[in-house]
Amino acid sequence: MAFIHLPQIFQDHMILQRDKPLPIWGSAKACSHITVVLNDCAQTATVENGQFSVTLPPQPAGRNCVLLLYADYCASPDIVLSDISIGDVWMACGQSNMEYFLRYDAHWNDTKKLPPNSDIRMYNCPRIAFEGQKRTQEECGRWFSEGDPAWPLFSAPGYAFARDLQPRLQVPVGIIGCNWGGTPACAWMDEETLKHPPLHIFLKEYLQACADVSPDFLYNYSMECWKYEDSYRHQLEWRAVMYGLTSTEQKLWLQEHKNDPVLPMGPYHHYRPAGLYHTMIQKIAPFSVKGFLWYQGESDADHAEIYDQTLSALISCFRRVWKDEELPFLFVQLAPFRKWLNCTGEGFEIVRQRQETVSKTVPKTGMISVMDLGDEYDIHPKFKMEVGRRLALLARGKVYGETLLCESPEFSAASQKDRQIILSFHHARGGLIGDIHSRDAFVITQGNQLLGIEACVLSGEQLILLLDHSPQDLPFHIAFAMQDYCPVHIWNKAGLPLKPFSCDLPSGA
Repeated sequence: MAFIHLPQIFQDHMILQRDKPLPIWGSAKACSHITVVLNDCAQTATVENGQFSVTLPPQPAGRNCVLLLYADYCASPDIVLSDISIGDVWMACGQSNMEYFLRYDAHWNDTKKLPPNSDIRMYNCPRIAFEGQKRTQEECGRWFSEGDPAWPLFSAPGYAFARDLQPRLQVPVGIIGCNWGGTPACAWMDEETLKHPPLHIFLKEYLQACADVSPDFLYNYSMECWKYEDSYRHQLEWRAVMYGLTSTEQKLWLQEHKNDPVLPMGPYHHYRPAGLYHTMIQKIAPFSVKGFLWYQGESDADHAEIYDQTLSALISCFRRVWKDEELPFLFVQLAPFRKWLNCTGEGFEIVRQRQETVSKTVPKTGMISVMDLGDEYDIHPKFKMEVGRRLALLARGKVYGETLLCESPEFSAASQKDRQIILSFHHARGGLIGDIHSRDAFVITQGNQLLGIEACVLSGEQLILLLDHSPQDLPFHIAFAMQDYCPVHIWNKAGLPLKPFSCDLPSGA
């Protein structure tokens, strides 16, 4: 009798990527050949060293398909996977703002009342920090639909993306959640990528953190910490934090939990460089996908100045592992916030600038802004359905080729006449929209002098700032939303907020 084992992601109810080659791989014992059949298309592979891999030819969108695996040309299949759909599959990756469960979203009570959509299916990658770790994660490791007990524990941005996109595509849409709160980008890349400057700083800091620490202590204390992390009591207490606490409640929470065990950096930590690349990314790659959604960067604020290189390297790593240099990569620019628990928004301004750089320099990428959705005392914006809508809008324009307004307004030019500074923008077709706080995010200086703004007037695709007095004959520096925390109140007709920017303007130009 043959024994065929597939990676966990290959299960009943899964969605496969349409119109692309479909890699199917796994392990096998007591046989020499494996035949894989999908929609009357068959491919046979030789088992070598207990492993096999086939690539099925591209398939059109479809539903109610069956995947069969036969060992050594037997008449009966060894594995039968049923209720398979073929459509578009997207990866929802990153840290807690991508992981952010649907049940925490501000609109969850409305979302769960929506008419069911059987063409949306979800899969949570098991969050495993190190090989051999055993965790109870009933929401992970299986494909499911709306209404399943795992549904409230799925990525709100990822689900919202699918919910907005699927009716427009009219094909099944699958979302693979591959995310974990607090994780730096280096945790998701391989060691080879991290060897090269300036990313080698992450490996250097890891080695320094582990130096002179007993391996026995690291293991024993890490296991104690993971026992606490996975305890029902801690999960319940952390749930309250994710729903949202006031700044006063956060101070009380920190005081009550000041003696909680803290996982030490080392081989059992999910933040370590390349850790999640091995325990999560490699478990699903190269499962064929349409593209990636990415929401991360908060945990890289300590190295904000290199985040453009960090994110570019991660994109290259993912595309290399999936063997497709054309895979779209859509990401979210960090939202503004001031303080949450022991975290501050320090460095976020720089991370946003570096994210902007990546969106302009790395092919097949796109960025959405959420500068209007931030919460001053919560690092997790609660309106994740809107985040998903904006990602879907970006995908429709950038990936699926629809002609629509899908990007945030972007600074293009400035001029000055007397007390007026006139700013022009791309992606503002149909005019800009603002509220009474429109001018709040602007900072205008001449030399060391801060200039007052009397009024902000939106006029079509332009914005006019009226200074409260006649300026000097000196160059201007204009900055918009360039602080770590600074909410935005200007949008285009697609409801997308004006992106942060800065520029220098000669007097009278």
